[in-house]
Amino acid sequence: MPIEKWIDFYEQSFPNREAATSFVEELEGITDRAIPRHRAKIMMHQAQRLISLSDDIIRVREGRESLQLLFVLICAESVAKLFHNFDDEGQSRAFVRRFFSEFVVGEDRTILENRFFTHDATALTLQAVADCLYSVRCDVVHEGQYWGFHFHDGDTPMLNTDPDVTVHITFTEFRAIIIRGCVRAIQAYAAPRRTI
Repeated sequence: MPIEKWIDFYEQSFPNREAATSFVEELEGITDRAIPRHRAKIMMHQAQRLISLSDDIIRVREGRESLQLLFVLICAESVAKLFHNFDDEGQSRAFVRRFFSEFVVGEDRTILENRFFTHDATALTLQAVADCLYSVRCDVVHEGQYWGFHFHDGDTPMLNTDPDVTVHITFTEFRAIIIRGCVRAIQAYAAPRRTI
C-alpha cells in the first residue's frame, strides 16, 4: 500500500511534509511483528482509519457531529489501549480519559479547557471535557441519538442541552487536537520520548 495516504493524513500534525514523511517511513519500515515498536505502527494505522471514518460519515449523515465524535473517541480509546498494551474488553471510559490526560498536552490541553463551558459559564476541566464527550458517544452507541450534540460552527458557540455544555471549538479544531494526541502516543510508544 502506498504510504502517501498516511503522509497526507499526518502532515497537518508536523511542521512540514518532510517531518511527516520521516514519521510514517520509520513506522512503515517495521515489518517484524515481534519488534515492540510494531504496535506503534498499528496505532498509526488505527488512528488514520478511525479519523477517516469520522470524516467520511458526514457524507452519509451531513451535520451529525455526534457521529463524527463517536469515531474520534473510538480512535482515542483504541490508541490508549494499544499504548498501554490492554488486550481485554471494557474500560472504554477509563481509556478515553487516559488518552486525554496523557496525550492531550500543552497548548492543546489549554485549548480544550478553555472551549467547553457549563451553561453558567464555568470552564470544564480536561477530565470533564472527556466525560462530556464520552457521554455523547454513549448516547450514539446505546441510544442511537446522533443528532443532539454540536461543535462551534465557525461563527457561533453551540449551546447543547444533553449534555448541558456550551462548545467554543469547531469539530475540525477538535479533530486536529486528537490527531496530535495520537502522534504523541505513537512517538512515545517503545521509543525514546519525542514530542511534536
